[in-house]
Amino acid sequence: MLARNKDKSYRLGNKILEKEFNDSVKLAMGEYMDSVKLFVNWKAQIQNINSRETGKSIALSFELEYAPEQYRKVTFDVDYILPQDSINTDKIYQTIRSLNNYSTVYFDGFIRKKANGEAHYSSYSDDLMHSYPDFKFFVVDINTTSKGDTLSNNLQNAVDLSFQAIEPLELNFKKKISKKESSKRVEKIAPRFKAAKEVLTQDEKAYIDRLTQALTYNFLYAQ
Repeated sequence: MLARNKDKSYRLGNKILEKEFNDSVKLAMGEYMDSVKLFVNWKAQIQNINSRETGKSIALSFELEYAPEQYRKVTFDVDYILPQDSINTDKIYQTIRSLNNYSTVYFDGFIRKKANGEAHYSSYSDDLMHSYPDFKFFVVDINTTSKGDTLSNNLQNAVDLSFQAIEPLELNFKKKISKKESSKRVEKIAPRFKAAKEVLTQDEKAYIDRLTQALTYNFLYAQ
């Protein structure tokens, strides 16, 4: 899809058409993430690894440069926030801190969305959004070796239920359903979600915790 958008963008005849097309692409990318949900085991080169203290939290930042084909790249910008007292046990932090810039990694996660449903591009300008797209991104897992392109059946089930459990909270936050209706839907799915998490390994439970936190931040802090 990104390659087709790049080719089409070159054929637009004026700035009005360019803006309309760019806005439609941003929305289409947001809708694409609604259908795909989660990237699993994508291969990338990590760079610009950094961290900073923000109160009692650590903000870990880095970029994942994904090359779907030769001479093309997509960049995912990650800001990963965690409590300072959990850095010794947090998998993402412990994995990243030991890496050199430009190391190869395999990651799971999803593109952040704006409040209007568009994919959240990092650049303030649309000039390079088709040639070198750059997205704000939530990372859920990261490894130095490939784990395979599919999750275990138990983990995939918990992932699916995570998205279902967060949806009524998001709809209520956006005032699309009432608080009462949101609570009703959450209570309906809660027993299945709890049962799904009970059969996970400890690492898989941590994966789901990171996923649900990212999904919550995705709508709470959408711009």
